[in-house]
Amino acid sequence: MSCYLEILDVAKSYGRVKALDGVTLAVRGGEIYGLLGPNGAGKTTLLKVIVGLLKPDMGTARICGVDVTVDRESALKHVGYVPENPVTFENLTMREFFEFVASLKGIPKDVFEERVETYVSLFQLEESVRKRMGKLSRGTVQKALVVASLMAEPKVLVMDEPTSGMDPEAQHVFREVVKKFADKGAALIISSHQLHAIERFATRIGIINRGKLLAEGTLDEVRRLAEAGFNSTLEEVFLKLVKSH
Repeated sequence: MSCYLEILDVAKSYGRVKALDGVTLAVRGGEIYGLLGPNGAGKTTLLKVIVGLLKPDMGTARICGVDVTVDRESALKHVGYVPENPVTFENLTMREFFEFVASLKGIPKDVFEERVETYVSLFQLEESVRKRMGKLSRGTVQKALVVASLMAEPKVLVMDEPTSGMDPEAQHVFREVVKKFADKGAALIISSHQLHAIERFATRIGIINRGKLLAEGTLDEVRRLAEAGFNSTLEEVFLKLVKSH
């Protein structure tokens, strides 16, 4: 299942505003990369470039060696994506939404049934799976989006604030599930404001601000780059780096 994700010197501007300014990073199979930054730092823009929703002004995004701009369809065969803002079909039930995603991904019916049963149980969605998506709470919709991203067992997971609105139990389930994907060789990049959660389960961390990658590496490596103490929390390291840039 091992795959990888590469971002090479990616730049993207909105008018005179540089959302991304020469970002380069790589996420290897088996890694959980926590992408952190304040609001407006460029996190969502970067993830949209990765999945081909935005075309970079400069640079390249590759998934499993496939250039997303050149052959988006082939690249995205390997990807599960959770967007920042819930995008669902409000008049579909949750199960119908899952069926729609499965049809796009070409998941066989028997495999689909098995996976839906597993994830619906894990995320305690039994009472919601027959309800229309437009009638569900934000946290429940978020769980459905996560399940949809996992159903094809992708080699790369791109997730933008995936646990937003989730209760603590669901967040715990989420962390355990994505760890298992990483153990199988998937490459994961997860944007989040929940620094304590990222500190506990990300294998590498990248901190971005004003479109530039300020530091990346393991927590200990990022501590050294920030010239922070050995026992500094990720929150302390994050604030020190962001305030200095």
